[in-house]
Amino acid sequence: MHKHLISPLLLTLLLQGCGGGSSSSPEVPVDPVEYTFSLTAQLTNDCGVASAFSDVELLLQDDTWQTLNTYKADDSGVISFVTTSEFINYTLVAKDQQGSEAQGLNVVSFYQASSATPSHYQAQFDELVDNTSCECVTQNLELSHRPFVTQLEVTSSLPFDNWKEVDDSTTLFEDVKVCRAVEGEWPLHSFSVKGTDANQKAIAAADFSDDFTENVAGVWTLSAFQVADAVDLVMPHQDFNTNQLIEGTTHFPIAVTKDDDSVLVFSTHDHISKTFYQSQASVTFDESSSIFGSSVIKTHHQLISTIAKDSFLVNANEQKPPIDDRNFSEIKEDGSYDYSAVSGYPVAVISFTFTTFDPTTKLLMPAKWTFYGPEQGMLAISADLTGYTDIINIDTDKKSTDIHLMKSMMTNNYQDYIKYYQAGNTVENALDANNDFVKNLNEVEISIKLK
Repeated sequence: MHKHLISPLLLTLLLQGCGGGSSSSPEVPVDPVEYTFSLTAQLTNDCGVASAFSDVELLLQDDTWQTLNTYKADDSGVISFVTTSEFINYTLVAKDQQGSEAQGLNVVSFYQASSATPSHYQAQFDELVDNTSCECVTQNLELSHRPFVTQLEVTSSLPFDNWKEVDDSTTLFEDVKVCRAVEGEWPLHSFSVKGTDANQKAIAAADFSDDFTENVAGVWTLSAFQVADAVDLVMPHQDFNTNQLIEGTTHFPIAVTKDDDSVLVFSTHDHISKTFYQSQASVTFDESSSIFGSSVIKTHHQLISTIAKDSFLVNANEQKPPIDDRNFSEIKEDGSYDYSAVSGYPVAVISFTFTTFDPTTKLLMPAKWTFYGPEQGMLAISADLTGYTDIINIDTDKKSTDIHLMKSMMTNNYQDYIKYYQAGNTVENALDANNDFVKNLNEVEISIKLK
């Protein structure tokens, strides 16, 4: 008599299968992830002491480079905001001043930058640099060394005006300038001389100093106990430049020609455990010049290694990249660009310098706009730069255009490239030997200058 009865459990299952029950209850909303973007802008003085730079603002932009929000740096040079976007497009606009030039603008744009990556902007405004915390000394340095029949070349990691041979065992470096933070330690610097001995064999001597206490005679003295060893090169090889990097400072630069079968290397000094060898080679392709301007296409290669011979294997690509060297049509009038024909280069760094005018004084003012983006896309200059359209826009006369297509052999991930440049690194200053990104770096350079 109970054969038609349905158990409560079965009834529940049937109702759920038909869409009944509680399955239609709303899902619990998920809170969006928030990211705090932070950028620090700094000026650095002659002895490396950083100070806040506040004459910079950030335009947060959408995928068409329309401005969403504008943020100004605080008195500490910091720009900070919270966003729910993991990757953002933004443009920095900073006041800029170099040497005796008038005040201008430096504009930097990033496409799909990581909003969680701490960012850095290294400002240049020479008239605002405060060197009161620096102690700088300029005087001559006398380097004593092994006898040379001829002294052909000298180097120093410090700037100097001139040099002369005093005798076969003494070389004078004139007007050497060194700076330190007041009451700080003197930085480590090197001095070297290269020439030949009595057998016409190439020889070199060098040493380091971190004591630049001014003496009575007004001349520093240093004995060069380091002797260079000849390291054989793998033939054939290209012309290249090489040097040593010690904690970010360049020492012992050497220009190596393709005919050289060896190179002199200081490899036994006290700082060798902290030394990286940096070598760079370049190949120049089309170079043209006319009454309208000039253009050039080059490839570059950089190798940084703790082993000298590995660094000396540097080799720039000798195959001409597929660039339109007549019209340079990769950049269109509407601001779109496409360098995808040069395959394997994830990032394009595109810079424009302008002939423009200060809207208040009507005087000429320098301006530069650098864009970091993928191999193809839309330049930030394609849209109005909010607050500055009367100074720079897509129609502003350009004095020069420089394109750098970058390829690190350590990564093909676009975000790795953008994070590297967000940190304040530039194409021209790839010297961070502790960063794998720069240790094997290829580059295609296209430079166009108008008269």
